[in-house]
Amino acid sequence: MKTRRDFVKTLGGTGLASLVAPLWSNGISVNAFGQSSQSASYQAIVVVTMIGGNDGNNVLIPLDAAEYSAYSALRTVVALPQSQCNVLSGSKDNVTYGMHPSLVNTSSMYNKGAALVVANVGPLQAPVFKNQLLTNTDLAPQALRSHLAGRYQWESASTLAIPTTGWGGRVADLISQQSGSLPPVFDVGSPESIFTVGRSVQAIALQSQLGSFVPVPAGLNAAVLAIANDDMNSPNNIVAQAAKLRVAATNQQQLISQAQNAGSTLQTTFPTTPFGQQLQIIAGLINGRSVIGASRQIFYCQQGSYDTHSQQLPTHAAGLSEFDDGIGAFTQALQEMGLANQILVCTHSDFNRTMISNSTGGTDHSWGNHQLIIGSGIKGGRVIGTMPELEVGGPTDLDGYGTWIPSLSVTQMAAGIGSWMGLSNGQLVNVFPDLSNFSAGAIALTSA
Repeated sequence: MKTRRDFVKTLGGTGLASLVAPLWSNGISVNAFGQSSQSASYQAIVVVTMIGGNDGNNVLIPLDAAEYSAYSALRTVVALPQSQCNVLSGSKDNVTYGMHPSLVNTSSMYNKGAALVVANVGPLQAPVFKNQLLTNTDLAPQALRSHLAGRYQWESASTLAIPTTGWGGRVADLISQQSGSLPPVFDVGSPESIFTVGRSVQAIALQSQLGSFVPVPAGLNAAVLAIANDDMNSPNNIVAQAAKLRVAATNQQQLISQAQNAGSTLQTTFPTTPFGQQLQIIAGLINGRSVIGASRQIFYCQQGSYDTHSQQLPTHAAGLSEFDDGIGAFTQALQEMGLANQILVCTHSDFNRTMISNSTGGTDHSWGNHQLIIGSGIKGGRVIGTMPELEVGGPTDLDGYGTWIPSLSVTQMAAGIGSWMGLSNGQLVNVFPDLSNFSAGAIALTSA
């Protein structure tokens, strides 16, 4: 049986969809997305999943003497030198923090008020404390510390191991009338992501590695499209549906190609890394948004390989450097387009790493993590939430290894982003059913 990715590759090989996969919708018409005039209040979010479990404990590091001493005692061989960290302005609970040495652009944006950290956040259905977890393990997310389940829980804003929709897709359901002639959500290079799957909307999947397709004779696409248009009227339902998907894919490819060639050419040079190329594709689509007529869009991509069970220091530094270089270029492109205040980038990851390092110079799977939200349109330069107590066996440590019990939910973080995108309180509850379990509600991105 061919997978969705296989079908995308097949289309690419025939020259029909070198950029775009068909609209994989839950039975909705390929014409369900009508044209709408582009609003001057364009907004978009870019969600980056840092694959494998990014070590948030080495993203945000306490620099004050007492707190750094506790940090280095627990981390031992994976502790970062205090002097090498990028010092962050201000403080959190009277403690000064720094960022990983590789996060040069990100820390600079933080210090300019254009980035923030969401501290100790993770999948939670409701607030929970250590004594409750020790007596009732069902209160923890399903398959806790599983790579796939953890990724899906972040991308769905739920505690289910196998969710059916993602929070990006559910937001897309509500903003489809503001997305112009294409669906509002795009999956760049990772068509299997649950993040982009809505109740009625699913993403257009864009391939980030282009240029390897077999050349086809001029005019073949038009001939194939003509055949597909005829086949849409076939009495065979399978043939008709396949033809509809092919027509949709072709039309979407043409529109996306026009969008990428619209507007003035961006002068920003993007890194040639996989992540850099994904962000370049996203920037190109944003630059040509007038062709699509969109005022709201959602983009999803993946970065890195952060499953650092051994030799963590060099691997983690390289991964964060790739991330930071890409973010630096993307931010420059947004400034070039005059959209720095209208785009947010936020990070997800499978889970955090244990605070305690292991015997092979690495760390193991954990829970509560620190995430980044980057953009000039927020009140940055701050840490949202409560930092865990750096005490093994303490009230925020689940198992004696520095597995932090989250004090904020993914639901609260994602709902804050949804609110920034303009969703009403009623719409937030629709997208995030667990939000009502948290009395503090969604995090606030534009005010302290």
